[in-house]
Amino acid sequence: MPTRRVLIKNGHVLTMDGVLGDLSGGDVLIEGGGIADVARDIPLTDCEIVDAAGTIVLPGFVDTHRHTWQTQLRGIAADWTLLDYVACMRLCYSAGYTAEDAWLGNNAGALEALASGITSLVDHSHIVNTPEHADAVLDGLEQSGIRAVYCYGMFGNPVREPGKPTAVSGFDTPPWHFDDARRLRATRLSSDDGLVRMGIAMNEVESFPTEVAAAEIRLARELGIGRLSCHVAMGAHSRDARLVERLGVAGLLGPDLLFVHGAALTDRELDLIAESGASVSVTPETGVQMGMGHPVTGRVLGAGACTSLGIDIVSNYSGDMFSQMRLGLQIERFRRNAELDSRGLAPRRLQFTVRDILRIATLDGARAAGLDDRVGSLRPGKQADVILIRTDALNMAPVNDRVGSVVLCANASNVDSVFVAGRAIKRDGRMLDVDLPRLVSRLEASRDRIVAAA
Repeated sequence: MPTRRVLIKNGHVLTMDGVLGDLSGGDVLIEGGGIADVARDIPLTDCEIVDAAGTIVLPGFVDTHRHTWQTQLRGIAADWTLLDYVACMRLCYSAGYTAEDAWLGNNAGALEALASGITSLVDHSHIVNTPEHADAVLDGLEQSGIRAVYCYGMFGNPVREPGKPTAVSGFDTPPWHFDDARRLRATRLSSDDGLVRMGIAMNEVESFPTEVAAAEIRLARELGIGRLSCHVAMGAHSRDARLVERLGVAGLLGPDLLFVHGAALTDRELDLIAESGASVSVTPETGVQMGMGHPVTGRVLGAGACTSLGIDIVSNYSGDMFSQMRLGLQIERFRRNAELDSRGLAPRRLQFTVRDILRIATLDGARAAGLDDRVGSLRPGKQADVILIRTDALNMAPVNDRVGSVVLCANASNVDSVFVAGRAIKRDGRMLDVDLPRLVSRLEASRDRIVAAA
């Protein structure tokens, strides 16, 4: 059977590749699941042609931190502090999730991400109440068609049984999580070649002796798992934990570690992250609301480490990358401008650009997730994770700076088409093979049951 070919024709292509650059009136040829060619004009007719005139073509966004399971609790945390979130979400609502609820949250959350142009995500999945929950959230990701690093959650959620009070055993990692992670690695996630690969979502390890983190890191490395997602340095309450420094002393740092949040990281810890090849996922909106401190994007870049962007929780705000790019860009500009202002100076030139933040949301995000050999830029040999953004809406037209328009003007409604590994997920502004009314109805019913049981 001949390989299916799709030619995305005559768009403005932002390849995010240092050699290919931007192509006005450019084409992207997809063969099978990969990119076969990127050029100004590819003279083919014996293929499916996608007319990309009036669109900006770019690699799909990479979200490096999302608790995808929380989708049906959208907006519930709008006025929460971090302490509210821990008490209500982590120690209350999570206990009421059935495996079906977890599947639904993950499936709908992944579809939401895809609809907004996020083609890859790191799912920090701390909803492993039972082994059935672990399988269910994995099913939800796989059935959506998204590319994902499914990070198995080591955190021990409270246990709720009918007729009994919720059992909160502390934050210790249940021993069965180690065995269950091994089960998934030996069976469903034994290969890293599929759309969904395995990671580990570490427990809240900065609150424990270093050996707790060491055990989880050793597990991942024993199983050949390429990413460990780790919450760290979340404001004043964890400023003295110095987990990164402790891991450095123990010889445990490495490029497989993805540190999340990190506003309270010391300069020494940032240097250690850079030296070890580890990465950071910055979640701007959570950080500024919940008192975690100033988002650490600029400090990570200054240390020479890889930084990326995470949505974190749609239980608090929207699940699109446009919002986080915008906030992440402007709050880092504010930090730099405030430093100048404190010295009686005004900026002569903005040092942090729209192209910088777009790179962080694409290529650098792929690098942080361990996916940069496959996605994050448009060049031959990579997987065909491609999005098209229309420029004819009132919030986009007329376009004068295409990168600036993507970062500062666009929103999810402007995403016209989404391809993952060459497969069309969204075309002409419409998600394919998704029964939206039925999905919304199921989300509402799940929400009602979880909230009533809390």
